[in-house]
Amino acid sequence: MKKIIIIIGSIMLLISCSIFSPKAKIEINIVGEKTSLENQILGNYTFLGREKFIITSVRTIPDDISKISDSKKRSYLAYQNRIYNQDDYERFMDLKIIGENNNGYLEIINKEYLEENPGIEKFVLKLIKEENRDRKIIYERIIQITEGLTEKDINKVEKTFYKKFKKQAQSGWIYQTEEGEWEEIQ
Repeated sequence: MKKIIIIIGSIMLLISCSIFSPKAKIEINIVGEKTSLENQILGNYTFLGREKFIITSVRTIPDDISKISDSKKRSYLAYQNRIYNQDDYERFMDLKIIGENNNGYLEIINKEYLEENPGIEKFVLKLIKEENRDRKIIYERIIQITEGLTEKDINKVEKTFYKKFKKQAQSGWIYQTEEGEWEEIQ
């Protein structure tokens, strides 16, 4: 009789601790193909910036850069140049002179300001040209190092970065919607 009570008690204890208990929570997250691809793209972008010995906020070139492939070297230098230009980028975004288009690149959105301040126009145009060039280099490098992507997928990479930049935007910055309208981030 004691054995039966012990067995029944043990079974009840096991059942109360099992996954059948209402206290047990099982969480299953299903990640869509698009989200998975975006995570892979952004993960590879983060990877580009991890090698601190190459990426610095001062324009320098390390001694061992000759051992790096041209594509990798170009992407490191593009990443480095983006860091170098970041304060100018933020300043012109704050002034609402430039904005992010829905393809992940910069555009002039306030031509009147530049017409009123002609000394700034040349600098802004140079910044946009450099930033867009650097982004294109990085996008192309990410395609090279991301399994399953080809040059035909450049649009997917651009859209992924558009979403990333928009998510990181400061209040007051101007972004183009998917429909092509310009709006201010609140």
